[in-house]
Amino acid sequence: MKPTPNQEMLADSFNALAHPRRQMIFKVLHHAGRKGMPFHRLLARTGLKRATLAFHLGKMATGRVVKRRIKGPETWLTLDYAPFLLFQEPIAAPLTKN
Repeated sequence: MKPTPNQEMLADSFNALAHPRRQMIFKVLHHAGRKGMPFHRLLARTGLKRATLAFHLGKMATGRVVKRRIKGPETWLTLDYAPFLLFQEPIAAPLTKN
């Protein structure tokens, strides 16, 4: 059986959080709320090096966990919870019909 597009998206999101540093970034952005925070503040809050943070944010963006938006000279980051809302849908269709 081939995975559905929703199952693929969910798997990508879990893979994006498969590293402890990405889990830490997720937690910091979660506490920032819907507004998110600029890259420089996230850099200060995590204590990561610029290149390390950029690398992990790239992985998280690929997994659709993080959204980036430009506000003037700053890049703001917010969490994208959409993939995790898939848990509200049935994960697998019934294998047999009654």
